[in-house]
Amino acid sequence: MGDKNYSLKIDLTGGQTGRLRDEYAVLRKLYDHFLQFETTRIVRPEFLSPCGQFFVTEYIDRPTATEVIYKTPDNHQAAQVYRRAGAWLHNLHSFKEQSRAEFWPQWTFEMIATLVHDTPKAAASTYSPMINMLRRQGESLTRRLDTCGFTHGDFHGRNLLLGKGATYGIDFTEATEKLLVYDIVDFLKMDVFRPATPDALDRSGILRANKEMFLRQYSHPLDIDILDFCIRARLLIDWLSITQSKYDSSSFQRRKFYLLHDRLKQALRIW
Repeated sequence: MGDKNYSLKIDLTGGQTGRLRDEYAVLRKLYDHFLQFETTRIVRPEFLSPCGQFFVTEYIDRPTATEVIYKTPDNHQAAQVYRRAGAWLHNLHSFKEQSRAEFWPQWTFEMIATLVHDTPKAAASTYSPMINMLRRQGESLTRRLDTCGFTHGDFHGRNLLLGKGATYGIDFTEATEKLLVYDIVDFLKMDVFRPATPDALDRSGILRANKEMFLRQYSHPLDIDILDFCIRARLLIDWLSITQSKYDSSSFQRRKFYLLHDRLKQALRIW
């Protein structure tokens, strides 16, 4: 419109579900919250349709964090993306008052059981010891207290735009109250697409340098044992989600399968 570009988000069922109305209300509040920060932003909300089926925001023509992390050969540039993501998420998690809540890992194993039933590409002789080791780790963390609060709910790298001088968050459809650690896991897990040697990985299976860069800017109270468990669990869930048909039909899924396997061998010490 004129010399400006805008982004349109549309949901034809939005008038009945209220999802876009709720998200737009969150955007308005978050936009004001982020005005106090110099280098982290929320895309500016512009207009909500009266019927609740679409809304408009400013359009940021910049690459996503995923694009840079997947494609750049420069490890320093990738590390800077993790630093910026940690800063942005720290500011998001300060939006509302935080509390302490018990950690319950049982949902993880229920999901894993469902995936195993769906016949993953991975062999049972390989994944069964991993599940058993993860279960022992989860039992030791059950009911441990960790920080709970307002979360993005879908904080993967495609929802973070790397602007010039500022980092922008988008897509708050899944925003909710839960343990803050899950947002961190959602972002850090794509580190599997970075080249890595075993000595460069930490116990969670993530590159030590990238994880440290993320946490350098993120300083809310965090139980590292729970974080590392959740990363391992997420990597295992993503690996088991690759069925034989997905593996056969997509070169991306085949690459992802072997990258995840390599990281899991390091994180769960299974060879």
